[in-house]
Amino acid sequence: MRAKQHITVAVQPLYQGLQLMPALHRFPDEAARIGRIVAAFGELEFILAVCLGEVLSDRDTALRTIFRLASGRARIDTLDALLRPDYEKIGRKSEYVDMLGAVRHCQRIRNQYAHCHYGDQRRFGLFLTNLQDAAEKPESFEHQWRHVDFPLLDQQEHYFLYTLMCLQFLLGEYRFRSGRTGVPHGSPWPTRREPPPLHNPPSQHVPPWLSADQKRRHTELALEWEYSVGLRARPPKAQKAPRPSSRQRREEARRKKKR
Repeated sequence: MRAKQHITVAVQPLYQGLQLMPALHRFPDEAARIGRIVAAFGELEFILAVCLGEVLSDRDTALRTIFRLASGRARIDTLDALLRPDYEKIGRKSEYVDMLGAVRHCQRIRNQYAHCHYGDQRRFGLFLTNLQDAAEKPESFEHQWRHVDFPLLDQQEHYFLYTLMCLQFLLGEYRFRSGRTGVPHGSPWPTRREPPPLHNPPSQHVPPWLSADQKRRHTELALEWEYSVGLRARPPKAQKAPRPSSRQRREEARRKKKR
């Protein structure tokens, strides 16, 4: 029997010079955190589904039920409907509510990076925009650029770790309080961490590649958004000068005649 010959084919550098997501290549530290954030949300979903497996005493059925749902929002809503009553029964309602709020915020962070387009400028940093939001407006197609940087991404990644600790605590707590194990778990409830913003204040970060008119429009929309979410107080309206009385108008008319 003839031995098989191994043929080496030289691969031509057809893609030399091309980059997937050039903006992320120019900001590798930020890109690394964005990548971990996008990938990590699936792990949070998985652990939450494992909690359901404990409640049902059937991990496979829990995982099969949850991951047959295509929508991330549907998964979290379904898990909440099935888990909340049991965590209330074991006296951990408050911790459960905090955990679920953290998971939902992590989902918003993850979705922002997974469903956007990126732009950048070496001096001004990394920006992103969601074209689906822009496409929903029938009268125009305005990119609403949002700025992120290393300190913010570091906050967001640590918030994912905080959420992971919440999930690990509740998973171990259910196993212990439901009698699945007689040994207390070693996962402590973490110190509460405030949700980080999704992006930096847009009025303070204007993309430098916009035209003068586009920059004015960006700032206008950014301020309106910041007013709406409470990041900035609306400036007080200028008060109109009081209308002169009839007597004041007559006196003013006499003064004009004397001139």
